[in-house]
Amino acid sequence: MNIEELLNKYFEGETTCDEERQLQQFFTQGIVPEHLEVYRPLFAFFKEEKQQYASTTETVHKRTVSLRRRILYSLSGIAAGLLLLLGVAGTIRHFTPQPENYVVIDGKQYTDINLARAQALEAFQDVSFSQEEVFDILFEE
Repeated sequence: MNIEELLNKYFEGETTCDEERQLQQFFTQGIVPEHLEVYRPLFAFFKEEKQQYASTTETVHKRTVSLRRRILYSLSGIAAGLLLLLGVAGTIRHFTPQPENYVVIDGKQYTDINLARAQALEAFQDVSFSQEEVFDILFEE
């Protein structure tokens, strides 16, 4: 296809990307006929803009990748610290001496066997029934 025909298609908005690349290459590389020289700055401008956009996009992409990498490293460091803290806390709990036997009374933990026995007897007396009371309850008419 002729360059002049491509130019007409271009200004009508009917060119494809490949045809626009052909036009850009024609006007930025090589010898341009004198009557088409007026279009050279237009396509040179497009080429510059394309290069500038590509470099800007590349810079933004590098910054984004760098920021993502920093965030990932920070989060992985925090996660490693938390795992280490949980591991140490779990290990300490196993090494601290815990009484083998204990009783919980009103939400408090007691290890004194005499206190536990006294509290148990007192509780049993509060709930114990005599044999007569049991029969009265069971065979109540």
